[in-house]
Amino acid sequence: MLFGGVLGALQWLVVRERVPVPRKAWITANVGPALLAWLLVIMPAVTSAQDSHDNVSTAYLLAASQSLALGPLLGLSQSLVLRKVTRRWAWWIGANLASWLIVDAVVYLLSLWSKDLDLFTGDGSIVEVYVTLIATTPLTGRALLWVLAPSALGHK
Repeated sequence: MLFGGVLGALQWLVVRERVPVPRKAWITANVGPALLAWLLVIMPAVTSAQDSHDNVSTAYLLAASQSLALGPLLGLSQSLVLRKVTRRWAWWIGANLASWLIVDAVVYLLSLWSKDLDLFTGDGSIVEVYVTLIATTPLTGRALLWVLAPSALGHK
């Protein structure tokens, strides 16, 4: 929820410069998917690890890295807000998915090269999880500017 709230607040600072989107609607569109990913992906993995006496921190790291679903969930949720102001709203879903796939692929390839980056094996750190989450920002940010370009604004 913290990630969704911070991401939503920071994105809204950019979005509001292009279109009149209510802050509450935009931040809620970020917190909802983050909460869903937490409840449906991360918590079950942690609970399962705890019940089986496995390493809970490893389960958390694996679940967080598997929350690739967060990209499309964010894109879908945010697109419902963007739908009212841009004709390119549907592209936002794909842009989120693509950015998360690209970042995960790069992190995976880097982990093959360096054993210090073990996010996908469960031996990584929480810092690696957040770096991976933050690394999507430049890609999604650029896509957001395209989705909100003046030529795309207006209803469907």
